[in-house]
This record gives sequence, structure tokens and C-alpha cells, in this order.
Amino acid sequence: MNKRLKAIDLFCGAGGVTAGFLRAGIKVSLGVDCDVGLKRTYEENNSVKYLCGDITAINGRELVKEGELNPADKIILSSCAPCQPFSLQNNKNNKGSDSRKDLGYETIRIIEELSKAGIIPEAVFIENVPEFEKSQVWSEISDKLYANRFTLVAKVVNFANYGVPQNRKRFICMAKKGYKHFDFPKETHGNGRLPYKTVAETFCGLSMIGPGEECENTPNHRTRALSPINVRRISLVPKDGGSRTVLPDELVLDCHKYYKGHQDVYGRMKSDKPSPTVTTRCISITNGRFGHPFENRGISLREAARLQTFPDEFIFKGDNLEQNSKMIGNAVPVEIARIFGQHIKEHITSG
Repeated sequence: MNKRLKAIDLFCGAGGVTAGFLRAGIKVSLGVDCDVGLKRTYEENNSVKYLCGDITAINGRELVKEGELNPADKIILSSCAPCQPFSLQNNKNNKGSDSRKDLGYETIRIIEELSKAGIIPEAVFIENVPEFEKSQVWSEISDKLYANRFTLVAKVVNFANYGVPQNRKRFICMAKKGYKHFDFPKETHGNGRLPYKTVAETFCGLSMIGPGEECENTPNHRTRALSPINVRRISLVPKDGGSRTVLPDELVLDCHKYYKGHQDVYGRMKSDKPSPTVTTRCISITNGRFGHPFENRGISLREAARLQTFPDEFIFKGDNLEQNSKMIGNAVPVEIARIFGQHIKEHITSG
């Protein structure tokens, strides 16, 4: 029997990996995450079943049942566990104590339980923040993958080099069953290759809107409202890449008067460059360089989604701006999942 290619997307979030894998021609059988608020966005955009639950309480046999898997399938397991426990900012604030660090170990448990159920994963895709590469968690996971007879390639890459309009450095691991060598897909943009994708071309065609407004013609093209004083601040920041350093003393926050860090706060994106890293607070000008290059507002949900390479027909259906911006910021960019999914697919279907 010809084996069929299927994927299980653990820690699936709103579905960035799922959407990318689907575009690579990979059937995604199941998305798994613990937040019921993600279910509608995930299922309605991807037409894939969403299993809501604590990953530590979900076993391999349940995944086989819910994902309708059988031994005739070739399985890709995506496991993009929460990155916050490994980020420099989180470790600074919490002194490194975060129980979510252990969630990465669930990847190995699931692989072993699926194998016992007769479903042997052919490949694993892992994405996390750069700091993950130096963690004890990754050291132990990689040892276990080797012990389970996977060949690994892993490194930190900038997604801008793969055509994402955003400087987003992330650790990626691809693991393939067996001992046949393979490598990363070739980078396509920057450094003598194709020009980087820019903010200007990414936002092209979207209507002008003000702070706190929403465009009726484009889903999720909605911005956060600004207080009058923040409207004054952003209006004084120079267009196309300006920073808050030009603000008059009466508009400078007390916490910024004697502190030179976090210069991106109240800053504008530069139109002819990729954007800064999109975060869960990507529509707030008080949380990074998330000001629109030319309009006096923060970027909209749709603009942030485009920077994450979600197509406009992918509609985020959270209850509020914060829930939607969290979905967008936490996602693996769709184009990255497509490129790496296609690469994995080619290697495991070619033997």
C-alpha cells in the first residue's frame, strides 16, 4: 500500500504551521493546543480538527484515534512548544522559572507512544526562539531524537532570508527517520539573492485608517485606539523609521528620561526594510517599533498578519484585539511552514 503523508500539529496555536503545511500539499490530520479560544480560528481557516487539551494529559493512542492515523501513513510531527520560557526577556523577569519549559519533552513522549501504537513518525519539525538552542531542554530532546534513530539538522535562521517581510530569528530543527543526510532549504533573499520583502510591499493595497478604526472591506484591518497624548507622540515621530528620541520633554515618559534602552518604543517601521519581529503585542506602539511608517497609528491586525505571511482570507476570530494579536504574534509564519514542510515532504517521500 502506498503510504499517505499526514501531519499532526502539536502546540498548533491559530494554525500558522498547519496553513503552511497545507500549502505544501501535506494533509494535516489534527491540531492540538490547550486554549479553547483558538478552536474557531484554527478550524474555520484550515478545515482541520482541533483537539483542545493539556498536552501532558494527551497520549499517543488518543492522537491516533482523533487524527485517524494508521500504519499506512507517513507522519510528520510538528512541535512548536511555547517559546516564552526560553526568551531573554522572560528569563530576566522570572529568573528562568517557567513550568512551560518542560512541554518540549512531550515531543519525545508522543513519538514513543505513537511508535508503540504502530504509528512511527517519519519526520519532526521544531521551531523556537534562538535561546532554545542552548537550553538543557533542547540538549535532552536532541539526544532522545538521536536515540530514536532520527537524523537532525538544526540552526538559528532569520526568516527574512526566506522571503518573510520580517526580521525574525528563530531556531529550527528538522529531524528525519533514518541516517540519510539532508540539509536546510536554500535561503532565497538578501546577501546577493532576491531583495528582502519590505513593509511597503507587504502593506500595499490596504486602506488608510486611524487609531481605533476598522476597515469594513478587509477582515482584521483594525487598529488599537490611542489616547490623545499618544496620538500627539506618534504624530511627532518622523515618518518612515523615526524614533521617540525626537519627542519634546513634556511628551517623554518619566521612565524614558533617564533610561536609554528600548529605543523602539513609539518608533515607526521603515517602509523599505523588513519589519522588526512581530510579537504578541504587535499592534501596540508602547511595546516596540510597531508604529505605521506613515500613518499616525500602530499597525493593524491585518498588517501584522501579513508580516507573518497569513493570507487575507485567513481571518482571526478571537473575542478582542488582544486575543487576535496574541494569535498572530505566537504563530510560525505561514510561508516558513510551507517552505520547510515542502522540504521535509520531498525528503521523506523520496526515501
